[in-house]
Amino acid sequence: MNIKSQNPHLIIIPSVAVWKNENMLSFDRKFYDGIELYTKVWPGTVSCILSMSKSSFSDFGVVNKTIDELPFRCIMLGTDESITVEHLTGASIVLASADADNQLHISALCRKSNIKCVYVIEYIPETRYQITLLSTRNPFILLRRFIYIWQHEKKRVSAFSISDGLQSNGTPAYYEYGKFKNNLLYFDTRVYKHDCIEDVDLEHRLNELSKNKPLRLAFSGRLIRMKGADHLVKLALLLKQRKVLYKFYIYGAGELKDEMIAYIHKHQLEDSVYLPGPVDFYKQLIPDLKKNIDLFICLHRQSDPSCTYLETLSCGVPIVGYKNKAFSGLLSLVDIGWGSEINDLNKIADTIVHLNENRNQLFAKSRSAIAFARPNDFETTFQNRINHLLSTLE
Repeated sequence: MNIKSQNPHLIIIPSVAVWKNENMLSFDRKFYDGIELYTKVWPGTVSCILSMSKSSFSDFGVVNKTIDELPFRCIMLGTDESITVEHLTGASIVLASADADNQLHISALCRKSNIKCVYVIEYIPETRYQITLLSTRNPFILLRRFIYIWQHEKKRVSAFSISDGLQSNGTPAYYEYGKFKNNLLYFDTRVYKHDCIEDVDLEHRLNELSKNKPLRLAFSGRLIRMKGADHLVKLALLLKQRKVLYKFYIYGAGELKDEMIAYIHKHQLEDSVYLPGPVDFYKQLIPDLKKNIDLFICLHRQSDPSCTYLETLSCGVPIVGYKNKAFSGLLSLVDIGWGSEINDLNKIADTIVHLNENRNQLFAKSRSAIAFARPNDFETTFQNRINHLLSTLE
């Protein structure tokens, strides 16, 4: 069957909302770039069902467009409006977010209307419980939220059982929902093929590493407890106490920033630990990682499939981190780093001490990192997801 000649209509229902100001819509940049690419690659028409954001507006990392400027058809939902079968009129296939609890009825709507439905899924129940546990102090509220997660997970499994396929971001979701048909494993990343480190640049960095200069460490992400940001500065102190010469660059912003700065000053870590803040991903972060970083520190306490992993590996930088399910899953596929049990910060420090004294071990895993990242660059991953949707229509 020639799908392209049939002009299939794809409706995408994202988990992210948009801001609206009169005739102007403000999109999260990563989301908008992805939707724009769908309109260029999909062999038919593309529509998007969007919810209005109730959060305060942020002008960082957004794209502003009028409705007339959009390269796709935009279906705006009213406040607290649920998606009905009327919203899906004319669709050949719907790509919905299973991480959004208000989309778990979509596969049932699609089945009634003979529309194909594929869900994108990232979080597993364990991750949802971990996030809730880290953000909730009141035990009664915690119990209520746990019950909510349990109830909606039952709905999620039911939705998957009548869907036409899944696209699982990361190994945790892929293995958790492996019993469901047509399950595609992919790794989210923002790194394009041309942004991956070249072999000559990697070898130059490894040559610098062999000169026994201070070990160059990095972290990038939100400075929150869920991402282990509070442990980064504690690790820095452990390395200082173990007489390791290092430079540690912690990129990002978040609620723990002031606490981390106070800790750095208290323990006189200013000469070794730097907080450059949030920097441009393509113009500064990726170039810095490729040229100036030997080892990435990832102390995520939860098991979500952060794009940080693949984006770091695309720079040829191996990872030391906590063995949450996402990182453990990666380590089971390819030899790109070292892991320890969650919260075992002494083991992380011991590993870095060992690597500092045996730097040749960093060489092999740096090369393994880029070898794994290249066939999982953004363009290849995106095309694989498109092909998966098209195959579901056949």
